[in-house]
Amino acid sequence: MTKISVGLIGKGMWGLKLKSKLTKISNLKFISGKKKYYLDSIDKYKIKWVFIATPNETHYEIVKNCLNKKINVFCEKPLCLSLKKAQKLIEISKKKKVKLYVSDLYDFYSNKIKKLNLENNVYRSKFVKGKDVEFFNRFMYHDISILYGLLKKNIIIGCTFKIEEKKLFKINVKFNNKKEINFIYNLNLNTKKHVINNVDIISKKDYLNKMIHNVLYDKCNIQKNNKKALFIIKYLNEIKKKTKYANQNIL
Repeated sequence: MTKISVGLIGKGMWGLKLKSKLTKISNLKFISGKKKYYLDSIDKYKIKWVFIATPNETHYEIVKNCLNKKINVFCEKPLCLSLKKAQKLIEISKKKKVKLYVSDLYDFYSNKIKKLNLENNVYRSKFVKGKDVEFFNRFMYHDISILYGLLKKNIIIGCTFKIEEKKLFKINVKFNNKKEINFIYNLNLNTKKHVINNVDIISKKDYLNKMIHNVLYDKCNIQKNNKKALFIIKYLNEIKKKTKYANQNIL
């Protein structure tokens, strides 16, 4: 099988992880940073996909530039922090007749959770260097992805947000059907743990490799992926708004 030619924008932690996979299952033509010289590389090499693993706030401009070059785009989550900007990018991809896939590694874990109880508990612990103000987009995004099929019909009616100690975040979300979810993220522990309602989410399978392979070789549903990505952004933004997250002094 001929390897598909791709480019990679992003040299950080996730950029390196994508590089390790792409060098094995694709023909990686170039790696660049977030500056605009990546456009020169796109013009120089005949690539089919570009992978974007830059900081969240840079996604919109980079993805838009690549889509306008009529290149298929794989973007690390979240596609954008703004729902309107994310919708705009999806509109551009359709107009240019190219694919836009938002990384959704935890979609592979969604079949582990079959139902929501009246009270549900999500717990994740790991050690994160420095101060973390991105736990919504880095960790809660994953859990909303896992629970997506169970949350689509649940309307949020209330949220609370607490910081009990350094990098220990607790979010309670209540729904219109009297169900609720307690999200607990302890980012100051060396022990890695990820549990939803006593179900262990951690797996040793190489889902990152599988996801990339599925994207490159047309084994994923782009429309479903885009719809889900928009849902998660909207859901997270609603939780942030209801918890007044933007006004929290957590820096």
